[in-house]
Amino acid sequence: MQQVGGVAEGDRQAAVEALGALPEGVAREEHVLSKKPIARPKRLYISCDGVMYPTRYRQQEGDRKRIVYQEMKCGTVFWQEGNSTWHKRVLSSRDNPEDFGLSLWDLAVRCGMLQADEVIFISDGGSWCDTVARQHFRDAIRILDWYHLSEHIWEAARGLYGDEAAAKSWASRCHGLLEASSGIGLLRYLERSRRSRGGGSTSAGVEALDSLIGYLRPRLPITDYVEYRQRGFVIGSGMMESTCKQLVGKRLKGCGRQWSEGGALAMSGLIAQRLNRTGEAFWATRPLHRAA
Repeated sequence: MQQVGGVAEGDRQAAVEALGALPEGVAREEHVLSKKPIARPKRLYISCDGVMYPTRYRQQEGDRKRIVYQEMKCGTVFWQEGNSTWHKRVLSSRDNPEDFGLSLWDLAVRCGMLQADEVIFISDGGSWCDTVARQHFRDAIRILDWYHLSEHIWEAARGLYGDEAAAKSWASRCHGLLEASSGIGLLRYLERSRRSRGGGSTSAGVEALDSLIGYLRPRLPITDYVEYRQRGFVIGSGMMESTCKQLVGKRLKGCGRQWSEGGALAMSGLIAQRLNRTGEAFWATRPLHRAA
């Protein structure tokens, strides 16, 4: 596994290095388009996320050594065939956001991004995901994952109310505002609620409101859920979540499992080959011979 998976990861890194050596624009596009295309969809979705996994490394904390967890970056490109069947291609890496984004761009181009009528980039509000979107998918329609924003709403609701029923009622109101008037409607409601509590207040409820407002305000341009629904866009990252579970969660996480850097990359690389249905072509390159 370590040898063959290491070759798969090495192939991915070599492809990224080759792309990075080319100037942005036509040269890179022609390089990717010279490969056999995967699909030509009219609407293409791109997403990325990170998932933590346990390593073999330890960190001293007081008189104890604790397991160090590292983040595996995962990406997926997905599209719908007709009105039913969904397809996706995936990748994973421990690269920095710039190199990971280039690898995801390579995959998206091979999946028909340059020919698609609509390209949508959907992710949570993480800073490195934003870096990937800004650097490599500037022309895509950005969407903040509905369910990720919903988690922040629930966190604020529980900070505002100790009673679960009251928290549920408040969260339901916020979700209703999102559905009816997108992020701008929710933000206005939150700001009115904040003003009603007074500018100098420091209660837990005010801190919860401030936290949610601080999260939503800079991401307002990517929360137009009313328009997204009208255009039939996917607004949740369920496909991305399932990819994280398939690439990392089901194999790298679990009781007693601990991974070296190379082992984690090798295993996730092999899983990506299986999910992408490229295993037969990969084995034809004689990876064990190349690893020798």
